[in-house]
Amino acid sequence: MKQGYQESAEKFKEEANVKAVEEKSAAHKDLLEKKWTSVVRLKKQVMELEKLNKQLKEESVCARCEALNEMGATMGLSKGLLGDGLPREPEKYTLQGHRGKITKLVLHPFYNIVASASEDASIRIWDYDSGEQEHTLKSHSGIVNYIAFNPNGKQLASCSTDLSIKLWNLETY
Repeated sequence: MKQGYQESAEKFKEEANVKAVEEKSAAHKDLLEKKWTSVVRLKKQVMELEKLNKQLKEESVCARCEALNEMGATMGLSKGLLGDGLPREPEKYTLQGHRGKITKLVLHPFYNIVASASEDASIRIWDYDSGEQEHTLKSHSGIVNYIAFNPNGKQLASCSTDLSIKLWNLETY
């Protein structure tokens, strides 16, 4: 009886294609293992690329500093004076007059004037050489977000949170 049971079990396995299913599961097992090893390999590559990216960024900052120092040396400045390009103490002037935070500061392309925009809805024009305030431009009713001089230096553009853009003629203010 036992032998008859084994024969019918074998016959059933043949009819049900159990061997093919077992072979497929073995193939899927290898596939899963390959996928996991590829995930690990990709993760390693990502980490190496991130490290390389960080090194390249550091090198570009260093190269920029060296270029600035070389440029400063050709202009007669001592090496290392320019450093990272940031100004050093002491300041030349402290410009005071706005009642809110400064949102933008621009230098005139030709003349020695500076324009500053503020959250107090005003634009102030300053003399760069003396540090004195020359004019205050008030027409916006909201925070002045951005200002820019026209490349010819005759106009100043401003935009504000009051949803307006204003063009100022600097020859007539």
